[in-house]
Amino acid sequence: MGGDGEPCLFVASFAVGPGVCVWLALSELMPTRIRSNGMSIALLVNQFVSTVIAATFLPTVGQYGYATMFFYGAGCAALYFLTAAFLLPETKGKTLEEIEAHFSKA
Repeated sequence: MGGDGEPCLFVASFAVGPGVCVWLALSELMPTRIRSNGMSIALLVNQFVSTVIAATFLPTVGQYGYATMFFYGAGCAALYFLTAAFLLPETKGKTLEEIEAHFSKA
């Protein structure tokens, strides 16, 4: 471990996982009337989870090792990717009204 490509791999994994779900998808999918409050709540939850992960990382590594944490993180990134790829609707070229109508049908 410790290669030069690892930070780039982490950034790429974040960009197709949690980065998409929290920052991009939520801002596009929330209706305009609740977007500011909804994004505030979503980002508060995101920061809380990040804090919990940071606080528990080293004790968990001490007990289970780095490989376990790496594979757990990789599993979470895979779940995020699958969620973004198969469950989130395509918003390219659609207006906010069309996106809202999609969710009101569901």
